[in-house]
Amino acid sequence: MDQMAKDFAEQAYFLFVYVREAHPDDDPAFPVHNTIEQKMEHARTMQKKHGTPRKILVDSLDGDVHREFGGIPNMSWIIDHTGRVAYKAGWTIAPEIRDAMDDAVRVRQLKREASEKGVNFRTYYKESVSALRSGRAAP
Repeated sequence: MDQMAKDFAEQAYFLFVYVREAHPDDDPAFPVHNTIEQKMEHARTMQKKHGTPRKILVDSLDGDVHREFGGIPNMSWIIDHTGRVAYKAGWTIAPEIRDAMDDAVRVRQLKREASEKGVNFRTYYKESVSALRSGRAAP
């Protein structure tokens, strides 16, 4: 995801919403958050440790943003330039997100070109289901 954020840096903003520790029992340095200060410090440490170019937004201690956006542990969203949901997935799979980012950027360009020519251009909604095998997209 960090490489993708770098690749699309001129075209999109990448945000990481830090909702909670994914595996608090795996690393004693990152236990379950008891205070918002602790959560903020974990986010700062994570940003330094991984050097992510993404801006990290810290959710409330109760996870208000997490619940508002579905409450699934590893969701990814692409919100287009108009504020419309262009992509939503219940699991973060970078190649699929890259394809969706390419589509979102392409659609933005097509809309601009259509507008310049006075052509009506509309988008439409679709859904699909994919399969996971051990946390990775199935072949």
